[in-house]
Amino acid sequence: MKIEEIVKATKGQLLSGNENDEVTGITQDTRHVNPGYLYIPLMGKRDGHDFIPQAFEKGAIASLTNHPIEDMHHNLILVQDTHQAMGDIARYMREKSQALVVGVTGSVGKTSTKDMIASVVAQSYTTLKTQGNFNNDIGVPLTIFNYQHEEAMVIEMGMNHLGEIDYLTHIAMPDVAVITNVGTAHIGEVGSRENILKAKMEITHGLKKGGRLIVNGDNDMLARVNSTNDYEVYKVGIDGDVDLKAYDIALNEAGSVFKADINGQDETFVVNEPGKHFIYNALSAIAVGLSLNIPVEKIKRGIATFELTKNRADMFTLKGGIKVFDGTYNANLDSMKASIDVLAQYQGRKIAVLADMLELGDYEEKLHREVGQYCCDKHLDVVLTVGKAANYISDVCKTNGIDTKHFEDNNALVQYLLPNLQEGDVILVKGSNGMKLKEVISALKEKEA
Repeated sequence: MKIEEIVKATKGQLLSGNENDEVTGITQDTRHVNPGYLYIPLMGKRDGHDFIPQAFEKGAIASLTNHPIEDMHHNLILVQDTHQAMGDIARYMREKSQALVVGVTGSVGKTSTKDMIASVVAQSYTTLKTQGNFNNDIGVPLTIFNYQHEEAMVIEMGMNHLGEIDYLTHIAMPDVAVITNVGTAHIGEVGSRENILKAKMEITHGLKKGGRLIVNGDNDMLARVNSTNDYEVYKVGIDGDVDLKAYDIALNEAGSVFKADINGQDETFVVNEPGKHFIYNALSAIAVGLSLNIPVEKIKRGIATFELTKNRADMFTLKGGIKVFDGTYNANLDSMKASIDVLAQYQGRKIAVLADMLELGDYEEKLHREVGQYCCDKHLDVVLTVGKAANYISDVCKTNGIDTKHFEDNNALVQYLLPNLQEGDVILVKGSNGMKLKEVISALKEKEA
């Protein structure tokens, strides 16, 4: 990408340098600057402009800036807003790429669905996908900056507020969009599930005209969504009236097997991750594969061989066959229920270690009590809770006769948990990232040392 293209994409002004110089990479972090890179200084805890000299010292060929700088030795591009310019460059690269783009959003399951879709798409196309959870206004551009002439991109989009996905989808401009579900994540920020639906539907604002929107038709909010003159809605599910349905489902500790009718034929799909929620992920991936004309056998292979992004529901085994599910990355009502579903499938004593779900606002008590009732409905053996809001989970479990204890902090919980473990236990550790349940995971792993 030439300097002149960056000037064009950002509507900027070249203060100094050579418009024919070639940029070989783009970053907003001087730690990742390599020779030939464009550095984008952003405003954060510190002003990224303070690090422009450092970027040039590390070999950057150019830098953006939002104010004039006296430097006649380097390529400097003046823009009004470096953050906006970052998105503008990513959009320019996406337009120029001509790649097929699949956009993925939803209240829960975005990352695992993205991983499965990318595995399917990669069976027929060279594919770039969002790494980790780089799904915000910084992460989406960074994903596109990694484009190396792949034939397809699978881009995850997240949100905390209305308007965020609208911004991202106008950068990614998907040919196919996927909404995994509409739940309660960030309900404290946006006010209602209706507003969450509105926020997720923003993905259609950048969807190619005549493109396809794939949704979970079993979700009560998404079941209301219908095709428009601008895009087609394609619904997947297990229970509802949908376009693609899973049936003859067999769930086990290692994964699941199910069938779906593809062009009048019963086709069998294997998912090597446990939990009913992964069947929904697989249905979305199948729908994307069909939308991109990928042969069914390749779709099957993509689903059977997909690899989950690390730190998402990782499982490890301790001495005595004690299994531990690490769900400490994040938590909301839907992901809590999905994780409890997986726990309930196992033999042995089922222990749930649960902490607060954050960002729920006025819904905090109601939704934590709902988690407590779900633990009871799934007949868990032990529920240990930590955090102010998780006390509501404990309260419901105690009322229903489940062996339950509540702790003021993670250390007190660990001091109780470790000496009370039994051979064959299965443990789920789940809570919002801010609750620092990694401390519990670390203590469990250290027990083995």
